[in-house]
Amino acid sequence: KTAAQLVFLGNARTRKPLLGVAKLYAALQAGVDNAGRNPIFYVSSSPWNLYDLLEDFLALNAIPPGPMFLRDLGTDTGKFLKTPGHAHKLERARTLFDRMPHLRWVLLGDSGQQDAELYAAAAQEFGEERIAAIYIRDVDPDLDSPLDQGVDAWIGKVAGTKVPMLRAKDSVAIAEHAASIGLIDPGMIPEIVAEVHKDAARPTVTEAAAKEAVQGAK
Repeated sequence: KTAAQLVFLGNARTRKPLLGVAKLYAALQAGVDNAGRNPIFYVSSSPWNLYDLLEDFLALNAIPPGPMFLRDLGTDTGKFLKTPGHAHKLERARTLFDRMPHLRWVLLGDSGQQDAELYAAAAQEFGEERIAAIYIRDVDPDLDSPLDQGVDAWIGKVAGTKVPMLRAKDSVAIAEHAASIGLIDPGMIPEIVAEVHKDAARPTVTEAAAKEAVQGAK
């Protein structure tokens, strides 16, 4: 079966990309045979009026594009999406799973959202036949925080489903695990490692703005 990716984006205004994410997603999209047949779907709790911002986020970070599913804030009966908050992500996942029953899915999210809880529910509902792996980005990898403990608790609850679920500090950790279970070409790992180092050296938007302001004041 072909593996596909369902990536859950956080709030578009505060989202910081996972180091090495562009190469990681490209490797997942290419698959273990580098055929590039695996589709990527993006699901976010952000409203539809932030679509352009999210699209720019993907383009600016050279992240592979894909269909984007956001949240409709309306409550009319004619609205396509009515579920409030993060719960709509699981609703959308179910819809995609049902529409593409021939695909197995890789779910990616982060520890700062409710993704671990939603993914655990998906794993318990669909099992290893539909979900190849679950990866939760650790938003504070240098700390042992309550967020980590929460994610680890959900990881423990899906152990019986045989769906591998990992809290990962960076793209390299995800890539190494994905390669070990046949989701990506192991030969892509050095490129992902190199991009992680490159991204780590890149200034944040705040740092770049501060530097520009200082230069402009001279």
